[in-house]
Amino acid sequence: MLQAAGILTVFDRAAEQRRFPEPAHPYSYLMAARLHAFGDADRWALVVETVGYNPRAANVVDVMHGVGNCLLGTTEHWGTQHLRRVDNFQDLFDDRPWPPRYRQLPITVRGHELHVDAAPTIAAQDLFRLLVPDHKDLLLGDEVELRHLVPADLPRLLSLDDWHHTALRVKPPSAERERARLRHDSLMRHVPPDQRVPFEVRPSDIETYRQIAEVLATADPNKYQPTLPPNTHWTNWPMSGAL
Repeated sequence: MLQAAGILTVFDRAAEQRRFPEPAHPYSYLMAARLHAFGDADRWALVVETVGYNPRAANVVDVMHGVGNCLLGTTEHWGTQHLRRVDNFQDLFDDRPWPPRYRQLPITVRGHELHVDAAPTIAAQDLFRLLVPDHKDLLLGDEVELRHLVPADLPRLLSLDDWHHTALRVKPPSAERERARLRHDSLMRHVPPDQRVPFEVRPSDIETYRQIAEVLATADPNKYQPTLPPNTHWTNWPMSGAL
């Protein structure tokens, strides 16, 4: 029988390995996100997609972060897929003079030509974010892509386009981590309670993921009853893509 506490332990272990999704990834300008929960009596999987413009990859990339006990293609409890979405990226910009200028061509996403009304001087991340209101589903994964990570017969329990996330701050277990925790606790004793900062923020500390763990453990989507406002829209993560 699945237990929410055990699922949260896997979430936290994934975070220790930097394998739990973060909207504010420094290499990718966030555009959209989607969360999928799958499960039955014995199996569970969480897939969180973060779509963003990644200058290093020279494309819009949908990163599918999978965590679960039945993921395909891996013997671990976590795995990822990186899916490039723009077919004609190299044709879209003149890179001389610098900075690159948008050639005002249609953007081809997965074989679909999408017309965007934007000036040549628009920044690339702002250009691609214009696609989201009308074409989010083209940028995010389809059922075939999701099932590369998740067994085809595993029922879908829940899908969310907006939820509450808190930026993670997680250190893998080590002697140095324990020393740092003791120093932090000592310092926090001198800080007023309403101003104290936690030593770490793990998925198990966040309401959303505690409730998602309950959904996965019970196969009951009604266990998700959020009390905090959603914040996964890209405007809430201005540091995404900062590096």
